[in-house]
Amino acid sequence: MFKFWPGCIIAVRSDPEEVRQVHSAVNTQEMPPPLIFGLSEAARALSEYGWFLSSRWWLARGRDGAGRVVLVLPGLDATDWSTKPLRNLLSSVGYRAYGWGLGRNVGPTERIFTGLDELLLQIQDRHGTPVSVVGQSLGGLLGRELARRHPGAVDRLITLASTVAITSLRQSRAARAYARHADKHLPDFAFERWTTAPQPPIPATSIYSRTDGIVHREACQYPEGPLTENIEVCGSHFGLAVHPAALYALLDRLQVTVDNGGWAKFAPPAALRGYFPSSAPAAA
Repeated sequence: MFKFWPGCIIAVRSDPEEVRQVHSAVNTQEMPPPLIFGLSEAARALSEYGWFLSSRWWLARGRDGAGRVVLVLPGLDATDWSTKPLRNLLSSVGYRAYGWGLGRNVGPTERIFTGLDELLLQIQDRHGTPVSVVGQSLGGLLGRELARRHPGAVDRLITLASTVAITSLRQSRAARAYARHADKHLPDFAFERWTTAPQPPIPATSIYSRTDGIVHREACQYPEGPLTENIEVCGSHFGLAVHPAALYALLDRLQVTVDNGGWAKFAPPAALRGYFPSSAPAAA
């Protein structure tokens, strides 16, 4: 099925390990990604969307959401429109997928947190089950805070290109865009406090890209832990919510059992191993 990586600007025949070494050599943890990745973001995201349209049937095959509930949060300066393809895919395989309905994501404001608190409790009351949260970019940090604020209401967190481990604003090319809204942010969510808050005790998956053009990949990787995992793909920042490899991993993570210690870390089939450079293949 997968024969090429439309979102990756590196030649298809390049060795993944060699590519990672080159990427690391031209980067440091305290710097944004190489400029070439940033300049190619729009073109790569568009190609990833085309790849998504041609592979939706394959992604949906064999999936069964069984009516489980998923809340999808958009990235910085984005709205529910940006997550509609993902939510449509989730709905098509049996999940009850919700957008956040709060307009443009401008960060940790009182209006946004009040709206998210109310929405999460409404969804939980309506369905009587914990909610799985998927967040793209800044939406992932909001999702993590939502899980911290409501213990037991969120059963897992899956983030797409989210800076879950950011240590410096220099790691992101979106720092200026984020700063434009800083006067509206709650005082308790200053950068240093928010980014160092403890991880909620739920399974958490970060899907990130080694060719992300907006944030350094190191900023998107959880420290190793029994309830955290990092899944690497090759794609753009903006297109990760429609990137077929990322969505394959996301659907797998939504379907895995999290109750009674049943959660296990992601292991792609051997046939798809090349699309997840840092992941060990599933046992035969």
